[in-house]
Amino acid sequence: MDAAVAATRRDVKVISLIGVAHLLSHVYHLSLPALFPIIHEVEGISYAELGMLASVFFITSALCQAPAGFLVDRVGARPILITGMFLITGASALFAFTHSYGAMIGLAFLAGLGNSVFHPADFSILNGSVSEKRIGRGLSIHGFGGYVGYAATPFCMYWLGSLIGWRDAMLYIGGAGLIVAAIMLAMRSNLRDSVVDKGIKQQSFINNLGVLFQPSAVLAFTFFAFMAMGSIGLMTFGVSTLIALFDLPADKASLIISLQLSGSMLGILMGGVLADRYPRHDLMTAVVVTLAVAIMMTVPLFHLNSVHVLIPIFICYGMLYGIAGPLRDMVVRSIAPSGSAGKVFGFTYSGMDVGSAISTFLFGYMLSQNLPFWNFILVGTFMMIGVFSILFAKAATRRSIVPAAT
Repeated sequence: MDAAVAATRRDVKVISLIGVAHLLSHVYHLSLPALFPIIHEVEGISYAELGMLASVFFITSALCQAPAGFLVDRVGARPILITGMFLITGASALFAFTHSYGAMIGLAFLAGLGNSVFHPADFSILNGSVSEKRIGRGLSIHGFGGYVGYAATPFCMYWLGSLIGWRDAMLYIGGAGLIVAAIMLAMRSNLRDSVVDKGIKQQSFINNLGVLFQPSAVLAFTFFAFMAMGSIGLMTFGVSTLIALFDLPADKASLIISLQLSGSMLGILMGGVLADRYPRHDLMTAVVVTLAVAIMMTVPLFHLNSVHVLIPIFICYGMLYGIAGPLRDMVVRSIAPSGSAGKVFGFTYSGMDVGSAISTFLFGYMLSQNLPFWNFILVGTFMMIGVFSILFAKAATRRSIVPAAT
């Protein structure tokens, strides 16, 4: 009994630390952009220049995520994660003291570099520290933290910036993160990863690189890319699409998308429980995403333009999409060969950055061509391609295992 209690406490401690770290990483995605209107007014920096700061952050993170995964598997997730935490929090705090746009670009680069470590390091630590029977819930809390960070940051940071100024707002949020980073450093002995701390020796660089070109890893990357193309496209242009297609008032369209994200926050917690109870995570992911697409496609196909109908549809869609989160992470976990969790998670999750970049351009283009109907169709099309990708990824993994066993 004592051993079971100790294991539970250890799991809760690790899940909480990683969940808070992931929440903060998503806060830093949006903390500076939320202050752009204030920075534009106070500093006279153009929106194009401010947008470049966000682009530098995300491009750096996308390009460095896979290399960060290699480092996680080579030197360990613990030092990489803590270093990344200090980088992103310290860079955010230093915005308070810079008066040069060039320095801002440099800080955005450092923050993006710090952000690149979270997915590969977080998943390696969760896989290495959390007991098997609670790993699904650990992944769901990890994802839930990200959603909370996204949901809370735009309003809270703009309110704080309006109250005390954008520089002090960045200093406060950066300082809060530095405190969390220091706590993680003090409690680092609890954060054991799934490779170095397990004593798994790394193969040559060429062999490690080959892991990423296996069909299962490529298909998992494809899954994340297409899922992001559908979900991020709807998240970023959903309000504009609803306004253009149904002539909805902006406040009601915004409410519908906000409720969709709230549904996802609830769904991701439910998905963690399902992930721990049912082993066929690929099939569960496919079923849940297909249901979400079927529900969403009723909107354009039947021209459902009543707010009272749209709200439950978007909440259900959001909840189902959230449920799929921990299930998909369990699939990626299952296809990662021993000693490759960091690089596989880093590589596959970089697909989200690729898909996000494509979708924001494509959905914006459709709206500029006055084709809002096709934005909904694209959501369904991209997500169903993702469904087939995840099923084929798991099938490819099973095929690679069978010959080794015979």
